Amino acid sequence: MSKKYLCTLNPLSGTHKAQKMLSALRKDFKDDVFIVLESKSAGYFSRFIDQIILTDIDAVLVLGGDGTMHDVVNALHINNRLDLPILLFPAGSGNAFNHDFNSLTYQKASDRLRQFRTMSIDLMKIEMDNHSYISFNMIGWGLINDISRLAEELRWLGPPRYTVSAFFQMLGNPSARLKVELDDIKYNEEFSFILILNTKHTGKGMKMAPMADLQDGLLDVLLVRKTALSNLLKLFPKIYSGKHIHSKYLEYRQVKSIHVESEYNQALTIDGEIKGSVPFKVTVLPEKLIVIA
Repeated sequence: MSKKYLCTLNPLSGTHKAQKMLSALRKDFKDDVFIVLESKSAGYFSRFIDQIILTDIDAVLVLGGDGTMHDVVNALHINNRLDLPILLFPAGSGNAFNHDFNSLTYQKASDRLRQFRTMSIDLMKIEMDNHSYISFNMIGWGLINDISRLAEELRWLGPPRYTVSAFFQMLGNPSARLKVELDDIKYNEEFSFILILNTKHTGKGMKMAPMADLQDGLLDVLLVRKTALSNLLKLFPKIYSGKHIHSKYLEYRQVKSIHVESEYNQALTIDGEIKGSVPFKVTVLPEKLIVIA
């Protein structure tokens, strides 16, 4: 029986593979119907996907990167259609979410679509003074945000931009004082960065939260205190294997909520997108999103 898919496509995402993947889908799934909606700007899908577009759709296919996925997930949330299965094709430069599923090629993603097995995964809800967002991957503050901002400017480098950006931003070794509350544990000190994860991976295959489980109802939080640049440089190579979590320079905790306050209105990185600001609170939405696994 044929299916009807909404294909949300970002032609400028990461590796510019989205159009090629769409052509391959039409060739490989000839009996299915593909309704294509192409992004024209940042946040496009959150603004333009509505109930009419989502009528009679069997699943939503995202042809882009983690930022595109973020936009689409928020659009489904706004329209109360998180009941629709979603599948991300790896057309971005980082593809952090697809690392968790070992689905880093068109072929592997299309095989998942063909089998059409689904699972429900957790989401994270970020609340600020005037806004709230849904995150499926990561929320970063501090050095992590600085890295994401520079990586966006270095998009022309392709996938290596994350590593290059991380190295150069670490040289500045920024930090700031924060009040942080993890469930009932409180901190008031200087941090280099805070990373809140739903997935194991972020960036280009960085295994930042090796204990993360998409269905455990918990946030995986990394708190990295202010420390010498030499310590950060020693820590960096370990993030690709997950061994960094044993370092004395950070704390790795699994919690149900985190609340962060600061004297400064610093920006955040949410699923690779620069948006939101401190203060903020993050909670878990257990098994809220259906993905084709």
